[in-house]
Amino acid sequence: MVVNVNSLRVIRMAELTEKVSLQPSTIYAMVQAGDFPAPFKIAPGGRAAGWLLGDVEGWLLSRAEQGGNHD
Repeated sequence: MVVNVNSLRVIRMAELTEKVSLQPSTIYAMVQAGDFPAPFKIAPGGRAAGWLLGDVEGWLLSRAEQGGNHD
């Protein structure tokens, strides 16, 4: 299996909102609805959470393929 190292990079909310052009409240609502990848805790027991860049880019590609339509 070939893994793109960049896809394993963790991004935090500030970078995420810039990348997907959504506000944090919208992102968290979409996570709750199962319409956006869920964040994960970066350190066990810690507060910091993030997303894998590859997961976010995959979500963006799927949205582009759908033409932005949500079923």
